[in-house]
Amino acid sequence: MIYYILGSCFGSFLCVIAERVPTDRPFVVARSQCTNCKRTLNFWEMIPIISSLLLKFRCRTCHKKIPITYFITEILYGFIFAFSINQPSTKDCVITLCWLTAALLLSLTDVFYLIIEPKIFYPTHLVLTSLCLFFKMPIYWESVILYFLICSVIILFLKEAMGMGDLLLLLFWVPWLTLIELTQLLIIASSSALIVYLVISLITTKQIKTLQLPFVPFLSLGLFIVHFL
Repeated sequence: MIYYILGSCFGSFLCVIAERVPTDRPFVVARSQCTNCKRTLNFWEMIPIISSLLLKFRCRTCHKKIPITYFITEILYGFIFAFSINQPSTKDCVITLCWLTAALLLSLTDVFYLIIEPKIFYPTHLVLTSLCLFFKMPIYWESVILYFLICSVIILFLKEAMGMGDLLLLLFWVPWLTLIELTQLLIIASSSALIVYLVISLITTKQIKTLQLPFVPFLSLGLFIVHFL
């Protein structure tokens, strides 16, 4: 429970990073504000999970809805942090926490701005790659070969299927995934994205041609299921 609470606190901070870094706003020293009225939040308005429930997901001053993304992230990262800390070895703990944290951060930037933010992507994944090499994680070359074959097909025939940012993200993940894990990850990510896409298109008035979904959260979901569970 202590690990979960700590993770929830970190999860709130990850949301701030993902929201502010792409727009070059300070996130370390700047106080948290309402995204609508810009009022500085009191400490009791920033208690993970609890504050959102007590405030009924609305700002105390302007009464605009608080993005539910923060609430969901606090719940998710509490679980991720506790899950990572309870891994059987220090190596597994460090790599799990680093990999899932990077995946969550990039999922958030994709949700907020439909981008993979380079200022978050490159530092986190260079650290992840360095850790995998330091701990002598096995490299699966057959997965790398399959990845480049998939990239070739997408670039030649299915340019709209995946963004180049998604392919670049997979480039850093693929060497550490078995061939079966890579295949299952792509199946889970694609099928879950398709299901969400169809559901949203049925319940929204937005034209289906203009409907855009962030794909990194689905890749991250696939990663967690096939590699860490």
